[in-house]
Amino acid sequence: MAEIEESSKSPNNEPKNEAVPGVPEESDPGVDKAVDDIVRSEGDDELKAQDEAAAKAIVMKLSPWERFKNAQRNWWGNPRKKWSTIAILIIIVAGLAAIPFIRYNIAGLFVHEKVTVEAIDSKTGKPVSGAEIEIGGLRAETDGEGLAVLYPHAGSKHLLASKNYYSGSTQTILVTLSPNKNVFKARLVALGRLVSVKVVNTITNAPLENAEIVAGTTTAKTNSNGLADVILPSSASTQSASIDLSGYNTAQTTITASGDLSKNTFAITPTGKLYFLSNLSGTIDVVKTNLDGTDRQTVLAGTGDEDPNDTSLLASRDWKYLALLSRRSGSTASLYLIDTTNGDKLTTIDEGNATFSPVGWSGDRFIYLVDRSNTVSDWQSDQVALKSFNPSTGQLLSLDQTQASGTSETNYAKQDFSDVYLIGNQVVYTKSWEGNGLDALNGKQAELDSIGPDGSDSRVVKTFTPSSYATNSFGYTQISLTARLYEPDELYMDFSGNDTDSFYEYVDGNVNPTTDVTSDSFYASTYPTYLLSPSGNSTFWAEPRDGQNTLFVGDQNGDNQKQVANLSPYSAYGWYTDSYLLLSQNSSELYIMPATGGTPLKITDYYKPPINYNDYGGGYGGL
Repeated sequence: MAEIEESSKSPNNEPKNEAVPGVPEESDPGVDKAVDDIVRSEGDDELKAQDEAAAKAIVMKLSPWERFKNAQRNWWGNPRKKWSTIAILIIIVAGLAAIPFIRYNIAGLFVHEKVTVEAIDSKTGKPVSGAEIEIGGLRAETDGEGLAVLYPHAGSKHLLASKNYYSGSTQTILVTLSPNKNVFKARLVALGRLVSVKVVNTITNAPLENAEIVAGTTTAKTNSNGLADVILPSSASTQSASIDLSGYNTAQTTITASGDLSKNTFAITPTGKLYFLSNLSGTIDVVKTNLDGTDRQTVLAGTGDEDPNDTSLLASRDWKYLALLSRRSGSTASLYLIDTTNGDKLTTIDEGNATFSPVGWSGDRFIYLVDRSNTVSDWQSDQVALKSFNPSTGQLLSLDQTQASGTSETNYAKQDFSDVYLIGNQVVYTKSWEGNGLDALNGKQAELDSIGPDGSDSRVVKTFTPSSYATNSFGYTQISLTARLYEPDELYMDFSGNDTDSFYEYVDGNVNPTTDVTSDSFYASTYPTYLLSPSGNSTFWAEPRDGQNTLFVGDQNGDNQKQVANLSPYSAYGWYTDSYLLLSQNSSELYIMPATGGTPLKITDYYKPPINYNDYGGGYGGL
């Protein structure tokens, strides 16, 4: 007991509470529990009573926080009290949750929900595009359909809608946990004059969605029908405007404050540049324009040394690269590259004392022939080379070179690359022989070879052994293999190394004899040049009928054809993306039209040298 008494005093030996050593008047569960922890159960009743009184005196000296913790342990240690408390809390929470306003505000502490707002003109009921919507600090702009989507917290929110030349709209909304119920209308009152505007594609005349119209200080976006309502100041009869849409050139125009939609229908042109030759300046220049002929610029001015009969410009299918054959100085032409992705940078592909003959673009590589007849004799090898140029790396690669034998002009045998075609991802070409002198061609064979444009997968597809030799008008003996492209990836071949011509067909990398052609049909027939689209999935070609052309689009094999023009004065020229066809008229006028057909739109006049690349469809500008 002495120990208990000592602990109940302050350091000054004074009681810590006036109630000590008496028992407090009000019972405290925390105190009771603390006392039970202190008082022993042994001893007589009088001693126990004294212990309890002393223990309570000690407990009352605890801090409020310690007494609260003691009471908490006692409360939750009683099962009846604990579960009663839990039941009461559940009832309170369930009651609050039953009230939507409170329920969604509670959920809003944790949950974001989708909210769709439609801004409409209060008078016409039409959608209002370009309106700013704000909910709970989040902002979004309405699209061409007048719709905006936000993801605020659930609960009670303020919805504000505003736009220039409209009075603002404010309302209180309840954002629920169901997106289908979170659809609201914001009605805006126009303060100016409402004018309808339509935006279409220059080439297809199709309506354009989400084109942004900026007129003064207000904006609008077109809907799926290409329509938008623009608010003009009440005093304005016209308003300057710009129209902008990703993938299209920005257009500057003027909106008229009238109800006539035809006066406010504007065409914008897809982005992109077309490159062509022009001698409008008096020299043969490389020129570019937009797809509608606007923004004409000279890319490379001619020097005046160009040969009008031996200049050509071949564009790759994606229009990233241009191969230019031109004599810009000296007595011979050189091959140049124009990189349209790098500021139309000009570099030299190949040059020298030789004759260069473009074959075309095989993917991203340019294929051409080099004839060195003026420096390499007929009995010497390497007179003709088949080359490949990679514009992305600048790599120049020799794919193959001709062979030869002999000692002089009266005693030689030389090889020639007779026909070169770009089929699939292969360069396919024939090898023929010419000889002068007795037995000059003994043991020689014609060949059909193929090789990848990067030099890989080189192989002899088939050899052709003559049983006799034909002699040409100059008295030279020949082993001749001639090929013609009659479909996008298929060749007919005439081997004239025998007493009679033998005909073959090249399909899918294999050669077999064919009876589908004769000498008359092989040389007299006109086969279309199938122009391959940039993706490689479509072809475009022309067939002459009744003195004019019928134009077709088909799949990559020329099958499943669709006629896009009948008895037309236009010829096939190329593609611009897979969406547009390029046409020429009179070999001097360039046009564009939708790949699905339609009315051609003239782009420009251009210069077409008298040189054609028939049977070449891997790029554009050769027809």
